[in-house]
Order: sequence, then C-alpha cells, then structure tokens
Amino acid sequence: MPEILDIASLPSLSDVGFTAGRDGLREFCRRIFDAPVPRFLKNENNQLVVFRNADLRAFGAAPEIGNVPIGTLFPSRYMETDDPQEKLPGWEIGEVIGKQVFTFNPPLHGPARRILTSWLSPKGVNLMEGVARKIVNQIIRETADGEEIDFVKEVAERLILGFWSELLHLTESESQSLGQHARNMTRLFYVDRTDDDLRALDVAFSGYAQILAGAAERGLAEGDPIMLEIAEKLKDLDFQDDPFETGVVPKSVGDFLAGNLIDGVHTAALAAANTVFALASTPNAMELVRQTPELVPRAIAEALRLNPPVLFLPRFSLRDFHYDDLIIPAGNMISMMWGAGNYDPATFADPEVFNPNRPPAGLTTFGGGIHICPGRYVGVMLVRVMIEEFEANGVICEPGNNPAVWYPSHKLSQLKVFPVRLRKDAPQTV
Repeated sequence: MPEILDIASLPSLSDVGFTAGRDGLREFCRRIFDAPVPRFLKNENNQLVVFRNADLRAFGAAPEIGNVPIGTLFPSRYMETDDPQEKLPGWEIGEVIGKQVFTFNPPLHGPARRILTSWLSPKGVNLMEGVARKIVNQIIRETADGEEIDFVKEVAERLILGFWSELLHLTESESQSLGQHARNMTRLFYVDRTDDDLRALDVAFSGYAQILAGAAERGLAEGDPIMLEIAEKLKDLDFQDDPFETGVVPKSVGDFLAGNLIDGVHTAALAAANTVFALASTPNAMELVRQTPELVPRAIAEALRLNPPVLFLPRFSLRDFHYDDLIIPAGNMISMMWGAGNYDPATFADPEVFNPNRPPAGLTTFGGGIHICPGRYVGVMLVRVMIEEFEANGVICEPGNNPAVWYPSHKLSQLKVFPVRLRKDAPQTV
C-alpha cells in the first residue's frame, strides 16, 4: 500500500554538509553516494530534494511533476498592497520570468514551448553557426597572444553577447547594456537572496526586458521572419491567465523573448567557460580534442557533465505523484538536483573522471522530460563552434598563473573568474 512521503522526517541538506556552489556539490556527491541511505533529502524550507540519477529522470518525465507556477515562484508579483502602485522586491523579476516556458504548465506549456523549439531546433541552430563563427574569430583577432585574460569576461560572455546581439540586431549601446544586465542577473541564483539583491535584480530584469522589447518591435517593423513567425504563433495561445498553475500568456514578441532568452544571454556563457575549464584543467584533454576532432561533441557533453551550469532548480507537484511505494502530495515544491545526477556512480562509473569516450546516456545536464532545456542545441553549438574555430586558427587555451574561482552558495556552477592565456602559435592539425 503506497504511503505519503513524510518530507519533514527526511534528513536535510545541511545534515549532510551541503553548501551549494560547484565545489559544494562535488563534496556533497562524494559523501551522499557513499552512503546506502537516504533515497531523498529535504532542504531548509522542508521541500523534497531529489538527487539520484534514476529518481531525477523519473520525476522529470512524470506529468504530475510540472513547473513552479510564477505566482508560487515570485509571489510578490501577485501580492496585494495598500498602495496599488507599490511594487514589492522581486516584482520585475516575476513580470519577466512569468512569460517563460519554465513557469508554464498544461495546457499552455506545450504550444508555448513549441514556438521556442521551432526557432531553436537543430535545423534552425545550424543556420546560426555562421554568426557564431564570426564572433569567435573577432574575439581571436582582438585578444593578445599569450596575455593572461579572464576567459569568463573576455571570451565566454563576449561570445554569447555578440551572438545574440547580432541575431537581434542590437545597437552597440544596447549590446553593452544587455551584457551588464546579464552579469547582474547572477544574483538571481544566490542561495540566500536579500531584498537588496531582489531590488538590484528588478533593475536588471526591467532594463533587459526593455532592450528585447525594442529589438522585437524593430524586427517586426522591418519584417524579420523569425519575429513575424513568433507573433503569428502567439495569437494561438488562447488561454486564460492563471499565475498559480497554468501560467501567464506572453502578450507580445518582446514578452516572449525576454522571458525565454534569460538562459540564452546569461547561462549559456557558463557552458562555454565550464567546458574550456574542464578541458584546460584535465591533463592532455585539450590536446586529445585537437588531435581527434570527432571527439568534440562527446568532450563537450563530458565537460558539462562534470561542470553542469545548472546545479538545482525547483519543480512542483501539480497532482499527487505515485512513485514506487510512495505518494508525493500535490502542491509540493521539489528541488531537483540535476547536477548531482551527473555524479551518481550508479549511472556513471568513476564519475569525477573526465572521459571523452563516455556515452552520454543518462545525462541530467539540461534537466529532463517534457521540460528539458529548449535552448540546449544552441548552447552546445556555441561551445562546439568556439572549440572548432580555436583549432582552425591554431589557438590553444592554457590556464593562467592565477587560480579559477567559482561562485560559492550558488544554484549554478558558475565561474567568477577563469584566468587563461590564448596562445596563437599552435601548429594546426591536418
């Protein structure tokens, strides 16, 4: 007979010494996977924590486990105040994220997601490669040979920002502002956000949304086919707004872009930096990839398994979920530790070893199920193109004299600084 899972009785993340951030996740995995129990944990808010690979994939595929509705994720956006003009901290964040497919549930989720996946499909992403190569080559030309730089700011962020700025036809001023707003979005992923963080994020999200709204308006006025297609498909999203389950329908192309390009302008830069970090810090890995180009896709997958940009994100039990002999009741927030799934030895032998020949089956880097990251193809393409253009131009990325630094107490595996030298006199392979 199934029993309701007593979440309050579970061991907590703090009980096992979890401190968040990339390094905290690694220490957590070393401890927790050596122990036969527990199967689940709870966080400081008494929410269920799922961390084992098989469980993550099962929860990710279950229709009962949906996205966290925006009214639950950012309640300040929907709280009534004595002053109707007052905006509580987090209001602007909720306004933007409320138009993101990661806060939608059926029946809105499917058709809204298809608008995004049609644009960012493998075929569509292939057509974007030329833009990516142009930006990478510009970075190579403008970077001094052998001089120590911060790869995060001088390469990864420049690549991502330049790519989207080119696709969206942003002005130089808009591009610079977008980059600053994207950097300020890092506060969104602090484990312990303060009201000051929320206010700073409100400024960043408001400015970011205004830039993308302007780009959408220009694109529509100039007949941009992508903007016109999105606008046409948005008309079919004939659903009642429901911030506490279904979601809030984007009312404009600008709304849709702002809600769904947050990962594109912020988190995609992490994938580029994290991949190169894994290659540069593993003996002979960079040389192996240079000599065996066909290994590049698997090397990227393995690098992002070891350093997945997203460590954990919340989901929500829309209905009672019967799982094995347990019931997870409806209305529960669930912390999905996607990063931990990549270190589960039940799925990946020697999980801390970089193995570019490792089959990618079972990866939880991009989440899973119907809510898997819709931008994963463009993110991986940008990393692959960067590696290919480095090789084509005889560029080798070497660690700098100073150590890399990761953000602590963070929901992402994000480098704060990654000193490297780009050496341009490397012999090209044949």
